[in-house]
Formats: sequence, C-alpha cells, structure tokens
Amino acid sequence: MALDAVPAPALHTDDLILHTLHLAVFRTVVERQSFTRAAEDWCLTQPTISAHIRALEKITGARLFDRSRRGAHLTEAGRMVYDYAVTIFRETAALRAGLSDITGGERGTVTLAAGMTLGTFLLPELLADFYHRHPAAQIHLRILPPDMIADDLLHGRIDFGIVSEATAVAHTLQTEPLWSEELVLVAPPDHPLGRRGAATIAELASEPFVAGPSGLGRSAGDQALDAALARAGFSSRRVVMEVGHPAGAKTAVLKGVGLAVLFRRVVAAELAAGTLVAVSVDELPLAEQFRLVHRRAHQFSPLGRRLMQFIRDRARTFPPVSEPGR
Repeated sequence: MALDAVPAPALHTDDLILHTLHLAVFRTVVERQSFTRAAEDWCLTQPTISAHIRALEKITGARLFDRSRRGAHLTEAGRMVYDYAVTIFRETAALRAGLSDITGGERGTVTLAAGMTLGTFLLPELLADFYHRHPAAQIHLRILPPDMIADDLLHGRIDFGIVSEATAVAHTLQTEPLWSEELVLVAPPDHPLGRRGAATIAELASEPFVAGPSGLGRSAGDQALDAALARAGFSSRRVVMEVGHPAGAKTAVLKGVGLAVLFRRVVAAELAAGTLVAVSVDELPLAEQFRLVHRRAHQFSPLGRRLMQFIRDRARTFPPVSEPGR
C-alpha cells in the first residue's frame, strides 16, 4: 500500500499544541512536588508556572491537580497526563539517540552478498568483528551464485557485493580490488601426487577431479587449470564429481574421489593435520582476486559506508593462510 493511501489518524486541533512547553513544565511540577521549586528550576515566576498548568488543563479538558491547604495533588487525569509526558520525552530522547546513531553510522541495515566460499569461510568472521564494534547494526549477508549478485545489485536488492575476478560484471557497476586469496591443488596424503607434493600439467590431464558446478560456478582456480591444460594441448579435465559447496568438495577429496582446487583457507585445518596435502604445479600459480562491486549511483547509508571501509581496511591487512612452516 502506498504511503499516501494510508488514512491519517484523526487529530483534534488542540493535539497540535499539546506536545509543547506545557507538558515539560507540568512534569517538573509533579517531580519537584512544588510549583515554587518548578519555578526556580525554570527561572520563571510562580504565576507563569501556574499559567502553563491552566493552559494544559484547558487543552486536555481535565483538572490535573487537587489544590488544598496541604498543597496540590495529582488527580487521576493528572496521573494519566504525567505518564504521557514521561513517555513523550523518553521516546523523544530515544528518537534523537537513534537518529544520531543512524547519521553517525552506528545503527541501520546493510545488505551485502557473496559467493558460497566467502560467505561460508571468511565473511562471517569479518562481519562478526564489525558487529562487535557496532552492536546496533543489522547486517544481512546473502549467499548467492555469482551471476545473481550482479543482478541483485542492478535491481537495488543489495547494497554491495564481493565477487571473484572470474565473475563477469556489467560495465554499469563500480568495482575495486580487495585481496587475493590463495588456491591450492589438494590430494590425500597417500595419493602418488600427494606423496610427492608436486605435479606437472601433463600429469594432471589424466587425474580425476572434484570441481564446482560447470559454467559460472567454476572458481578462478578451476578455470585457470582448465586453461593451462588447453595451452598444453590437453582436453579439459576429467571431472568425476561436481559439488556446489567447497566443504562438500573437500569431503570428496578426503574420501579419495579425486583432486580439487580449493582455497587454502578452506583446507587449512586438514593441511595442518596432514589429512590433505598441497600439490604444487610450477606452471600454475594459483590465486583468486576478489573485488568489491556496487552500483555507481547507489546512495549508501552511513553504516553501509562504514562497513565497506571496514572491509577495505581489513583487505589491506588480511593475513594469507599459509601451510605450516611456510
């Protein structure tokens, strides 16, 4: 429903002037339990304070105080107006604080997207660090296929994305490099190439491989390996299993299904434990560059700009994951 289609609540003319100085003065009288002390707090005369209370009684149409020789006491209507006044000023203070947080980049919602590997193995830790610095932030991380990230950006469904250099990006989108992530060819330790820890392109031509889905799902490492084989005159790799998640591909290698090209970060624990080994290929230096991508004309919130800068800063100092002793 459009905003202009929502009927506005009916307002009495006096409602337009109810949320004014009268309520603040009335609250002071109640809390100080004295017209005289309220006048001192406001640096006003006592008759002026009384005039504010009479004006408020006229607007509300109710007597707010019972006056006697023993002093003024709140009526039932007065207690209701006092509760209302406290609520108004508390909510006003909360509104000011919330607006300050939003304009200062402490509060708000940011939606970003990344592929499976980044969204599973790297970004959650980074975003957790950001959250601890900005606990009022709402961060939505969407894990999407690479082509969907660009589409969601173009349609304004996300604020920004992080994509691989292997991802085609429309010229209408702004990109900037972030960091390079190391890829490794991994094998079980009892595999002949695993025992040797090295291989040539020719030796890889006959090996079974576990890879990501064909097409846009293939990583830059998979594509680089296929290109290297093609340059050496070999047909494409013998892919015996396609797995859509890097953790699944890692499990398949552990089970002896075949070799795989995975981010070192994904297999760091297995390499350290010796349950997988990295196989070096001199003809194939493996790394994948990641990029920040967003619409050129996108209006980022202060929080969105702060998160992007946080990611840029972390990217400059992001420690690569290396094998033990390296």
